[in-house]
Amino acid sequence: MNYGAIHQALKDCGYSWRVAAEAIGCTPQHLMNISARRSESQFVARALAALIDKEVVDIFPDIPRYQFNKQTLHDLKVLEAKNRLAESGIVTMEQNNVKTD
Repeated sequence: MNYGAIHQALKDCGYSWRVAAEAIGCTPQHLMNISARRSESQFVARALAALIDKEVVDIFPDIPRYQFNKQTLHDLKVLEAKNRLAESGIVTMEQNNVKTD
């Protein structure tokens, strides 16, 4: 969704930028900046999704880090690195504790 679509979705739910921002705990300007992709905040993005009853991926499909929490991203990066090391023969799969299925 773009900025205009997010704004319209908020209005359809009966919320202004100001009301939504106050409920989320940020300023209206910050909420508008997140919606316009000028700033990033996973918390605000998820709260906005909850307010308009949409999935965060439907609102911000262009920002992959909103789709996962930080620990999940970290775990995925570690797994990717372990697989790379195993593929290059630097370490074995057993040393890496990498599942092969």
